[in-house]
Amino acid sequence: FQLPAPPRPTRVEDHLRPSFALAVMPVVAAPASADIADAVGGGAAKRRRVLEAEASRATESTSAGSSDHDGVSGGEEEQQLAVPEGPKPPKSYRNADFLNSHGARMIRVMCELQEPRQRLEAQGIDNIVMFFGSARAKPRAQYEAAVQEAEAKVAADPQNAAAAAGLERLRKQAFLVPMFDVTRDLARMLTEWSQK
Repeated sequence: FQLPAPPRPTRVEDHLRPSFALAVMPVVAAPASADIADAVGGGAAKRRRVLEAEASRATESTSAGSSDHDGVSGGEEEQQLAVPEGPKPPKSYRNADFLNSHGARMIRVMCELQEPRQRLEAQGIDNIVMFFGSARAKPRAQYEAAVQEAEAKVAADPQNAAAAAGLERLRKQAFLVPMFDVTRDLARMLTEWSQK
């Protein structure tokens, strides 16, 4: 079984014009199945007629609109052309939901740099030395108080897995206590040196 070859267009226009026009043609209702069969079977002439009819309808509606427009006064024209506006969204920099979202994380990071800079400049501080470390590091007194509190929770309820995990987590942070003390002492020495 062999399919018959589709008929060739007799003119180049018959082949090119409809495909170009289809690309810019406005969306219309789907054609009937007979029209689809005609188009698939190579009905280039019929496609051209449909496109010409669509173009003439578009031209008629444009010319009718312009003739109606000529008789409209300025105030009526503004009423006809007025497009209703919906509610305006809040400004992004005032939108707390956006500022607290994942998408605004970079803005929050920038604020954490810019706001301290403004405070330091207001105090006349030109240069700083910054120490980076863990936010979990505590001074020795605070660390020991936190461990005693966690031990008391575990002693009160030995079956509480969350309390036991919290105590274990605190004990793993013990190595940070001496680092906190050293960093604090170094910051004190640098401050005293800068004031000489």
